[in-house]
Amino acid sequence: MYQSLLPIVKPLVFEGKSGILQVTHKYNDQALLFVQEGIIEQVKTKNFQGKKAVATCARWVNITTSFEEGKQGDYTPDPEIDTNDFLSFLEKSSKNIEVIRKKIAGDDAVFQIDSNKLNNAQKLGAEDLKIALLFDGKRSIDQILPLSGKSELAVLTHTCRLIMSGVAGQATAKNVLPKEEQEEFLQALDEKLTDLVGPAGSILVEDALETIGSRTDMLTREEIGPLLSAIGTTLEEEEKVSLDKWGEKFL
Repeated sequence: MYQSLLPIVKPLVFEGKSGILQVTHKYNDQALLFVQEGIIEQVKTKNFQGKKAVATCARWVNITTSFEEGKQGDYTPDPEIDTNDFLSFLEKSSKNIEVIRKKIAGDDAVFQIDSNKLNNAQKLGAEDLKIALLFDGKRSIDQILPLSGKSELAVLTHTCRLIMSGVAGQATAKNVLPKEEQEEFLQALDEKLTDLVGPAGSILVEDALETIGSRTDMLTREEIGPLLSAIGTTLEEEEKVSLDKWGEKFL
């Protein structure tokens, strides 16, 4: 769920609360904010503590939170953490998050780039363009995040800039095969190709998927035919005929 930390942290500070705020990030991380009479004395994530942890969790967007009032915890106060600076950053980023919530349905959203509009865009910066290059009409937001090397807030903000400039648009949802059907087909295909060409069969599948612009986890029923055809171009005629006949039951 996309949300800002501002409406959660601000009351704790203004009301002088004491306790531990737990912030769980969807992407395998968690932050503990140790609050004493409205002052954030320490912050810890899985990999950082202190100001680095503050900067990290402040840029999370897909979060859930819980507050244990009165709980103290084991920590050493960090005088470098400035509660007012933290709130100030959250105030600014909350405006971005409001836009994000309106423009991006969720982290499973898939966008495609209009290359002509991208080439003619006047107000996009280099960082916007870097994110644009990651959108291929197949990858979802949550697949792009680890490729970007940027915080979640940064990726979503750049994505919104691309959307509002008309460069990015939501891709038509693919009718992806259910996971069990994907696995069944790919396993059977691997066995068939092993019979035809030996261990090199798995490499042929990888190359063919790249040729048709798909992946094993995004394969649709409509792509099975093109996939088999792409594999067939690398086979001898007799092997190709055998593969085509075998593949008819999956079409």
